[in-house]
Amino acid sequence: MGINQVTSAGYQGPPLDVEQLQAARLWVTHHRPYYAAVLYRCPVVVSDLIPTLAVDVHWRLYINPVFAATLSVTELATVLIHEVNHLLRDHAGRAEAVPVHDESQRWNWNLAADAEINDDLRDDRLHLDSWILPETIGCRDDDVAEHYYRHLSIASGPPPEVAPGPHHECGSGAGAARSDGELDAEDQRAPAVSEVEAAIVRRQVAQEISDYGTGRGTVPRALQQWAHGILKPVVDWRRVLAGTVRGSVAEVAGSADYSYRRFSRRTSAVPEIRLPGMVTRLPVVAVVVDTSGSMSNLQIAQAFGEVQGILRSCGVPDYSVTVLTVDDCVASIKRVSDVRSVTTMGRGGTDMSEGTDAAAKLRPRPDLVMVLTDGYTPWPAMPYPGIRMIVGLVGDFTARDDVPEWATVVEIPIAR
Repeated sequence: MGINQVTSAGYQGPPLDVEQLQAARLWVTHHRPYYAAVLYRCPVVVSDLIPTLAVDVHWRLYINPVFAATLSVTELATVLIHEVNHLLRDHAGRAEAVPVHDESQRWNWNLAADAEINDDLRDDRLHLDSWILPETIGCRDDDVAEHYYRHLSIASGPPPEVAPGPHHECGSGAGAARSDGELDAEDQRAPAVSEVEAAIVRRQVAQEISDYGTGRGTVPRALQQWAHGILKPVVDWRRVLAGTVRGSVAEVAGSADYSYRRFSRRTSAVPEIRLPGMVTRLPVVAVVVDTSGSMSNLQIAQAFGEVQGILRSCGVPDYSVTVLTVDDCVASIKRVSDVRSVTTMGRGGTDMSEGTDAAAKLRPRPDLVMVLTDGYTPWPAMPYPGIRMIVGLVGDFTARDDVPEWATVVEIPIAR
């Protein structure tokens, strides 16, 4: 397939090495075929006003031939994959949603978006030495751009740079400031991709990722998660979670038993006999929180905060909720009244069966056990008699098939 190429006005530099670019695109098509649909859809704009490579909000791909000539075919393919990931992940739209209005803050957003992409590409055995990575900006892997951006916004000192030279912005398509080299939206030499067509291409790429991951190859976990989010119909997970919890709570609260703590109203008819009355009881709930290294503080706070609010709305008092923090063993067991008091001690491996076993041994015995985890964990082999279990899968839904069939699963996406 040929290259849809235009040259920016006033360009006086060397011509683009079309054979090199074609070879790089073929490398991507052969080794990471699921990117082909987006890569071949982007018109190429040759410009010396863009220091390296960039994308704009209209899905145009800008290439500086001088910079491209310094790369091998494989390196150029890697940079192409990086740039189209900005488009697939809608970093421009997400920057507006944060919002990132201040032009001076768009540099931090670009760094955050790069960090979100680059640790995933490193996991996919694609890496360049000059890349921004989460550890470059003092953060953990496997998080989202919004979290990295917040970290950079409150950090002291200037934004970091990567040795051996400065990092360059990736264009308005990454949510960075619009470059002087970007074409106008109406420029028909390289027609803009509409929002509808962009959504179609994203869905096509997501389907290719899903098919590739279940067929002839392996796909990084983060890409599988992204594809799942695109392909799966959007549901109001809070409504699903609230309905599931309320159903479980109502089942327990609706049960009643005789107790001498309250005498029956019929006792007055037979004064010489004390008749037990019917009492209902409040459900006892245990929440097992995954605090292993694969769970970020953002994931933990978001998931537990939602669960705490839902339990309160169901009439479950805080004193009847026990929280267990667990990695590969139980780190703490306590009752909490505020999500901020959940400490992320441990941060090691993952074994939620340790937490569910400990929850089942609590006294009083819980009626409902909720597990908040990303799902990469061993599970108990058998259900616990008399205990209903709800698993909140936080952020990574590819692990859903590993959850026991007897547990109720609710998918909780990471806040974006």
